[in-house]
Amino acid sequence: MEHQMFHLVFHVLFLFTAVAAEEIEKRSTVCYGDLGCFSTGGDFTSLHRPVNLSPASPASINTRFLLFTKQNSRNTAYQLLNANNFNSIKNSNFVSSKKTKVISHGFIENGFTDWMMQMKDELLKYDDYNVILLDWGGGSKPPYTQATANTRVVGAELAKLIRVLQDQTATRAEDFHLIGHSLGAHICGYAGARTQNLGRISGLDPADPYFQYTPTSVRLDPSDATFVDVMHTNGASILTLGYGMVQACGHVDYYPNEGLNQPGCDANPVTKLLTEGDIYEGGKQIVACSHLRAHHYYTESINSRCPFNGYSCSSYADFERGLCLPCSGGRCGYMGFHADKTKPPVGKTHVKYFLDTGKVAPYCRYHYQVDVQFGNLGAKSQKGTLYINLIGSNGQLGEQQLNTDVMTVQPGHTYGFMLTSTHDIGDLTQMQFRWELDSHWYNPLTWSLLSSHTIQIDKVDIVNGETDAKKRFCGFNASVKNSETRTYQQTC
Repeated sequence: MEHQMFHLVFHVLFLFTAVAAEEIEKRSTVCYGDLGCFSTGGDFTSLHRPVNLSPASPASINTRFLLFTKQNSRNTAYQLLNANNFNSIKNSNFVSSKKTKVISHGFIENGFTDWMMQMKDELLKYDDYNVILLDWGGGSKPPYTQATANTRVVGAELAKLIRVLQDQTATRAEDFHLIGHSLGAHICGYAGARTQNLGRISGLDPADPYFQYTPTSVRLDPSDATFVDVMHTNGASILTLGYGMVQACGHVDYYPNEGLNQPGCDANPVTKLLTEGDIYEGGKQIVACSHLRAHHYYTESINSRCPFNGYSCSSYADFERGLCLPCSGGRCGYMGFHADKTKPPVGKTHVKYFLDTGKVAPYCRYHYQVDVQFGNLGAKSQKGTLYINLIGSNGQLGEQQLNTDVMTVQPGHTYGFMLTSTHDIGDLTQMQFRWELDSHWYNPLTWSLLSSHTIQIDKVDIVNGETDAKKRFCGFNASVKNSETRTYQQTC
């Protein structure tokens, strides 16, 4: 109960901290020089924005652009780029022929936050980029309503920097890739809306409150760049502390673990504090763990050998039933940094991909679709839990439970499941199958001592989600007794 109250209090603070002390503005317009004017009317007035404030001044927000390259990669070795002072660009390590990655943080953060530095390091490890960390910490402070408004000015300042770099260094807009988390995702959208032919935007769990279901001019959408990929990790209702959008808003939208809440984020507060090592980081993990997973996944994806494959599917439920593999026919994408390897046809947007991840880092998992066909030669329906182990040239999966809830196995029926592994098992050579009867002391019919409980395996089809390799193991309707483990190595 105390944990739930803590969440509720944070939720109220997140949305309404200091709002009572603010004079809620009526529709108005503020102008900030060459950044243009910002009105609280039009698309920015809606039921989804009950408190609508004008953005603060650029001087108050104090946006800074911190340049890192392979020549100055240490966290303290950044160079400040100033769109109003070309010498800051001319005298920096910025190289116009290189591709540029811009990373933006969200609410109550700044450009020196740990995850941004870690992402910067992984990017520079991957290739020789210009990496710019966008620091708008002066404008990301509570109340959330004011920070939301400030993103419009920050987006305009980012667009201005891109424009100056284009004009003064012959940098191409196509070579810019903007990466933003939460409110930072919408900052990237605002910058893209002002930049013709911007190459790419990666939205990492774009913020929900004051953005979801608003007009496209208010939030990140596919028109903001040539390619927009979005990761949804915390799309649960805001009433249950979901801080990210569940609404599709990219050319491709990835929904790991259904995109609502992430595995491993249900640990108790004490565990979180001990794991993170300090109160501040532990506190963030308690209240926004699933929301923060987006940038953890993205950072890992940059140099991961595991591909973070996502599978195009109509729903997560179908994905879990094993209905979305194999990858053939363009049904697969790559969540995270390498999402641009798979793009939908021109004009097509909101292509949804699903995948599962692990509870702890490394988060990426290999996927296996398993279809089990049960025999019907004199067999009876049985209620229980199924287990399987896959053995291949690169090791074994280890026994995993197939069905989350107790299920009734009907003879002659085929059931589909999705399994994940921390490693690629390789060429499958064996399969081990076991099941446990759903037995209750108050129901003699389920007592194994009084009757024989068996199920029959006709065949098992397994598809490797990353390679599309298929393998079929035959059971030849052999009976499997309750709690018995049978090994299958004959294919057909």
